[in-house]
Amino acid sequence: MQKKTMAIAAALCLSLNAGFAQAKPAAVGMPNPMVSYDTVSAAKAAAGFTPLYLPSMTGYHVSQVWVIAGDTIDIEYTADGQIATKFRLRTARCTELVNDNISGIYGVKWNAQDIQGIPVNIAQVPAESKVYPDGYAAHWTYNNMLFSISAENIGKPEFMHLLETGLVELSKNYF
Repeated sequence: MQKKTMAIAAALCLSLNAGFAQAKPAAVGMPNPMVSYDTVSAAKAAAGFTPLYLPSMTGYHVSQVWVIAGDTIDIEYTADGQIATKFRLRTARCTELVNDNISGIYGVKWNAQDIQGIPVNIAQVPAESKVYPDGYAAHWTYNNMLFSISAENIGKPEFMHLLETGLVELSKNYF
């Protein structure tokens, strides 16, 4: 009899606890469209296309990789020995986006410039602090692909060299 009472009491306790268990709260707002990946290859597989990227031999190394909303690959690079010098390189297919500026940089004056026969829009981006130099950004379209770069703590000569003899040329040769 005592065993039966104990079993009923235990069952009652369990059922009461289950009744008071809280459900997981519903998500509020929009989900983050940026999904982080460990490698450029993993981001490529997730987005379904190959992004424009720089090999390590350039002195820049991948520090973070994201796919934004499933259609833009965003790669963050840092310069060897200069942690403060960073840039973001984005690639997307034209067919999936309606705006040709995928840089995420707004409120700056864009100046059109021809680089190797490709129209490239370039802007100076004010630094967050007077301690650091201004940054630069550029965006262009080539062969149904969209590209952008935005850089922090970089001089204009280095930025233009990276753009003119690296990124625009690579986009022209491989896309």
